[in-house]
Order: sequence, then structure tokens, then C-alpha cells
Amino acid sequence: MGYPFYAMDFAFYNSMGIYSFEARCEMLKEIGYDATHLSVWHGERWRDVEKLKNVKEKYGLDIAGVYVVLDLSLGEDHPRNTGILKMLEIMEGCSTVELAIQSVGHHIRPSDPKGDDIAVKWLEKALKIAEQRNINILLYTHLSFWVERHEDAVRLCKRLNHPNLGIVFCGYHWYAVDGTNLSATLQAVAPYLKQVNISGSRRNPHGFGGVATIEPLDVGELDNFALLGQLKKIGYNGMIGYQGWSEGGDAYSKLSRSLKAFRDMERRLEEHPHWADLKLTP
Repeated sequence: MGYPFYAMDFAFYNSMGIYSFEARCEMLKEIGYDATHLSVWHGERWRDVEKLKNVKEKYGLDIAGVYVVLDLSLGEDHPRNTGILKMLEIMEGCSTVELAIQSVGHHIRPSDPKGDDIAVKWLEKALKIAEQRNINILLYTHLSFWVERHEDAVRLCKRLNHPNLGIVFCGYHWYAVDGTNLSATLQAVAPYLKQVNISGSRRNPHGFGGVATIEPLDVGELDNFALLGQLKKIGYNGMIGYQGWSEGGDAYSKLSRSLKAFRDMERRLEEHPHWADLKLTP
């Protein structure tokens, strides 16, 4: 059996707007995805998760997760942050929250451990709710955010040592931040790894963040076949998703191409596992 494969709803955004929630689910089901995904963005939109409770029954799709952004530079009590806690209290139909921590305070740069105490204080409150409601909070690494590197997420997971805290391996953000030491990074992340998303990408100053593009899985310089081989080596067997942020255009076409490309990578890896044994750049 192949990996359960989902699409982040980022793939449905373009310069003209965003497809409706209903259209997104219908497209994913028709194309052949196993699960959908919802970006709530910040806690002021916490009620958006009420859309999820009937998805399995209505569309036959699982829900891979809900993406939110925490910004503690605004203060713990800002509605953008307290709303995430409210969301954890009411969420039904989904047991995974992908948490990108944008900032823990002014003048604290990405990856700076000086912010750990601030983040941990908030995470402890969130994890109390998550434990009661059987929800996993997965740290989502993001270019230019405070949790920018997977090493940052591992550091927080080790400190908190909580069964409901884990990590999303974000292929694009690993590649965009430095794109090196893949094997060592995945080995370090492995004990906490509960979800993965991938993108086609190439380094380009016109790409996201002025660093690299985000593209369908059948194009780009980033070798997702080799990445998939490394995931197999560490024994990862959870969901994998197509990220798709900022691509625009015809979402259906790009989602179809990416699913086809992913299933073909799986086939090749199953039939020829040694093909993925390339010498990785240290």
C-alpha cells in the first residue's frame, strides 16, 4: 500500500481568490486524493474548523490537518493567539494541528533559543487541551519564522517531551533554508515525525521569500524521489502531502499532475529501492 496522500489547501489559492471549501473537497475526491486540509491561518478564524466535522461523511475524505500561525510578538492574549486555544477546544473531525510559530517576541531572530521559554509557556497551555481532546500539535518549520529549521522543532520536542507534540517535515522549507544534511535532519526528526509535506522547487530570487519556487511535484530541481527514499529508510509510514503554496493557475490540473508524479515515485521506489541510494550532499 502506498502512503496516504493529501493536498494542503494552499494549492487552491491564486491571485484572483480561493476556491470554495466545497469545491476543494469535490476536486480532491475526484482526482483521487485520500485527504483534504484546512488553513485557518490565525486564531481570529477559529470557527472555520466547524467545516470539518462532516467532511468524511459527505466527501469520503480524511482530514490531514489544520494549519495555524502563532505570533507571540503580539502578546499571549491577542485574539490571534487565544483563538488557537479556542479552536483546540471545539475542533471535531480532525486530530492534527500544524503549528507554525512566526515569532515569540520582538528582536528575537529565527532559530534563536532565547525564545524557547516563551514558546514553551504557550505550548504547555495548548498541550493540556490537546491531551484532553486527543489532538496532536505538530510544529511546522517555515522560512523566516522563529521555528525556521527542523532542529528548532526537535529542540522544543525534546524539552517538552509530550506525546501530543510532534513535527511536520516540510520539504520546501528544508530546501529553502539550506537544503543540506537531509539524512541527518530526518534521523533527528524521526522520533517526533508525524506528518510530511513536499513540493517541487528550484532556487530562484523570484520564488517564495526571494529564495525558491514552490511548484508541482513533476518539475523543479528538488529531488523528491530521493527525499521519499530517505523517508522510507527511517521507517516513516504516515501521511504525505502536496504543499502547493503560491502556484496559482488551474488547481485541478496541478493537483492531478502532482498526485500522478507522487504515485509514480512510489512505484519506482518499490520496484527499485536502490535507485534512491544516491550519495547525498553533506
